[in-house]
Amino acid sequence: MLSSFPHTLRRFGLEVDVRLLLELYQTMEMGLVTNLGSLFEVGQHLIVKSKRDMGPYLLAFWDYFLGIEVKGYRTIEEAIYHSPSFEHWYSQRFPTGEVDPEIPYEQLIDQFLHETLHSDLSLNIQKELSARDLLNKDNPTMEDMDDPHVPPRPPQMTDTMVDYSEIPLSELMERMKQVAEQQKALHRGGNHWIGTHGASPYGHSGLGVHGIRVGGKGHAASARKVMGDPTFFPIDLDAPVNDDNMDAALQSLKELTEHHSDLFLDVEKTVNQMGKHAGVLVPYFRKEKFDQIQVLLLIDNGGNSMRSHAEKVRHLFSKMTRRFSHDLQIYYFHNAIYDHVYADETREIPVPLGRIMSNSSDCKLFIVGDAYMGPHELLSAYGAIEYREESSTPSIENLQALKTQFTHTVWINPIAKQYWTHTLVPIIQKIMPIEPLTLNGLRNAIRYMMKDHETL
Repeated sequence: MLSSFPHTLRRFGLEVDVRLLLELYQTMEMGLVTNLGSLFEVGQHLIVKSKRDMGPYLLAFWDYFLGIEVKGYRTIEEAIYHSPSFEHWYSQRFPTGEVDPEIPYEQLIDQFLHETLHSDLSLNIQKELSARDLLNKDNPTMEDMDDPHVPPRPPQMTDTMVDYSEIPLSELMERMKQVAEQQKALHRGGNHWIGTHGASPYGHSGLGVHGIRVGGKGHAASARKVMGDPTFFPIDLDAPVNDDNMDAALQSLKELTEHHSDLFLDVEKTVNQMGKHAGVLVPYFRKEKFDQIQVLLLIDNGGNSMRSHAEKVRHLFSKMTRRFSHDLQIYYFHNAIYDHVYADETREIPVPLGRIMSNSSDCKLFIVGDAYMGPHELLSAYGAIEYREESSTPSIENLQALKTQFTHTVWINPIAKQYWTHTLVPIIQKIMPIEPLTLNGLRNAIRYMMKDHETL
């Protein structure tokens, strides 16, 4: 029944292997899959890792189980309408072939999909294991006996799904706070801690559905609340930023605020106080604070050593565009900064460095690079590795000029600290602070950025 299903999924661009079959058969043996709808929902939970996967999964499932081939049709509705599964359903639903002509075929298609893919998974899960019974037996204030300095044990894999949809979200949030107060270490598996691969209502990559996703990637869009706050998810703060701790990294960037104070005449207070001063006008002022955030991001995306890191950093900061509004500007360079940076990732649109320097000195400047280059690229005139970059001004002088113009400047290095001595980091550190691309590194960079000018 399912033997070639992974092949169909791969044909639609989804990465699966034979383990998927084992997991699907396992859910059948557990009594969780009892109809096509519950199979669709279980498959979605196991296969769909992001919203981008949902469309390909849907088409692959329709293709394999319903014989709906979308190629050759202008719309998906047309493909469904002409599929053998729809024709069979139609003949069963309307055996005489008589149907109200005023009913649009789109409505028939919706009815077909609703009846064919109606899922009883939640009922099956609740029969298998009650979320309420599980929580009643669990003590949210249980002490964590694991050592946070010892690597976490292999996941205590569970084969039981737990549906928390009937538990009030406020109750789950309160229990999670109690668990977080006791949790000291990373946990994988089980149904109590905030962790991964388990059946607890909080964590990620597990079999607890309709709970709270903490950290990690989305999984079948089953979470009722998503949190990236590292307060609730003890993660390695010195680990490189990756997909699993991206939300926590964003939490650090959200601390990047700057308040600018100006004095404004307090008209109401001035008028009210005139009587106390025998009619003499004594102006009163109030301070008003408003955000004045401008962020410049210069990313080294040249060469194999930086390409994957550059995309990660661009993605991280781009997620903050809503926070930065239109004040986030991203530019690119290769190894070192010369007379130009570039407005595009392919480095085809040059932007004079002077234009970057013309920004307000209040800008926060992040430079991202591994500093892995020849000494001449940083220290010598005409030392650029690319001919078009050659300049009579050594790159190190440009770095000094940038640090002078933008007092709040930090270099972020994606390479682990133990390898910095093999690069030009020691030289660059004499000009500006350098932090690793880890959660702790980002936090230190933000703390530095938030210092007053006078204290730098």
